[in-house]
Amino acid sequence: MPDLKKLQIVARFELLEALRSRLFIIVVSMYGAGAAIGSYVFLRTVAAAEAVVRKGLADQLRVEESQLPQNLVKENLIPMVLGLFDDSLKDTLLGMPLLTIFYGIMALNFVALLVLVVSTGTMASDLSTGAARYALFRCDRLTWALGKLLGQELLLATGLAVGALTAGLVALGVDAAFEQETWLWLFRTSFRAWLYGSAYLGLFCGISLISRSPLRARALALFVWIGVGITHSLVTSEFVNDRVPVRSLGYVFPAAHRESLWSPDWNTYLLAAASLLAFGAVCFAAGHAVFARRDA
Repeated sequence: MPDLKKLQIVARFELLEALRSRLFIIVVSMYGAGAAIGSYVFLRTVAAAEAVVRKGLADQLRVEESQLPQNLVKENLIPMVLGLFDDSLKDTLLGMPLLTIFYGIMALNFVALLVLVVSTGTMASDLSTGAARYALFRCDRLTWALGKLLGQELLLATGLAVGALTAGLVALGVDAAFEQETWLWLFRTSFRAWLYGSAYLGLFCGISLISRSPLRARALALFVWIGVGITHSLVTSEFVNDRVPVRSLGYVFPAAHRESLWSPDWNTYLLAAASLLAFGAVCFAAGHAVFARRDA
């Protein structure tokens, strides 16, 4: 069993060291800048498109533009966005601010890459320099590894919060109709991305535990990430399933649960969250099992 007090010390040290690292500052700055620029362009585009859609609907229905229901405008405004999701999520998405849908899609698409760049080399770096040995004199391997993982989980949450805060501040300055509840939606969306990113964090940290070079760990993680995506696409494709029924294997992969994180149904949402956390935990445990049998 891990020592909880020492685990907390390792996690706090890992978080503080990571926050001071140049790599984290660069990546989060780029992530924040991307969120800011993307949100600005998106909001300007939506404002222009909404004016056109609202006028067209008003002319078609022969009513004043101010009398048009906002949901009707939104439904006609973003058919391509709604088309990315299952029809059962349509009502939920129509009730969300458009910015949060945009930010949610971007965060879920890029969170694995953020984890790969920032977190993958952390354990491999300590193992390659021998710094891990100093910590392992004072705590067992499981406590050290879990402490590092927890620190990276907190770091991931910090990075996503920065992105949500940046997107919200841009919207606050650009959108005259900005609603305060948008903040709640943005941070709820960040929590979804954190759950999804945690699956890959467990996978990449497990790889980091068995690698003695940060560069090698990142390279291996990149190939595994690509391989996981390709394998999921194959086992869920019609071409493969027409010959071998393996579609159920698709639920093993994180991508199978990404859309379920948007679901208003708590059973669906919790099942997706549990599946993602379990995927990360199993991958991390596999990496630790190898690490526990090797010299640090």
